[in-house]
Amino acid sequence: MIAAPRECDLISANAIKIATGLNDYKAFGTKMDMGRSFESCTVSEKSDTKETQGLLIEVFDPSPNDAEDLENTKLSTRGKDLSDELGPGFAARRKNAQDETIAFVYGWTPDYKRLLTVNIMEGAPGRDSLADATEFFRQLKPLLLDKSR
Repeated sequence: MIAAPRECDLISANAIKIATGLNDYKAFGTKMDMGRSFESCTVSEKSDTKETQGLLIEVFDPSPNDAEDLENTKLSTRGKDLSDELGPGFAARRKNAQDETIAFVYGWTPDYKRLLTVNIMEGAPGRDSLADATEFFRQLKPLLLDKSR
């Protein structure tokens, strides 16, 4: 998922196409220097009529959520804990304001100070967006969450 060519200096263009189903998209990243100051990467469909977001990856430092907020979000979305290898964190699905389903993963540092989120708009035919979001998280966690900034 992080092989070249990369969008936002971090994510494989091919992996984005496969996971989102978007063949014609635009990617916009902030503070991209191979993960050291990464804040976000937004991938959306190129269209003059409407903007359909396909993928959103964000790092929050400091995290806007404390332990109670994260637990409440997990409960309200019926989130499933990540494996011990990936945790702490959870994966779930939610509906947005347009009643579209979004698969997402939230993962944080043990002290809750930093948060990494991966959101994929479900829409790629034949894909499990939650599994894709979890795989993006698995590959990006060592680069974006585990390293000190």
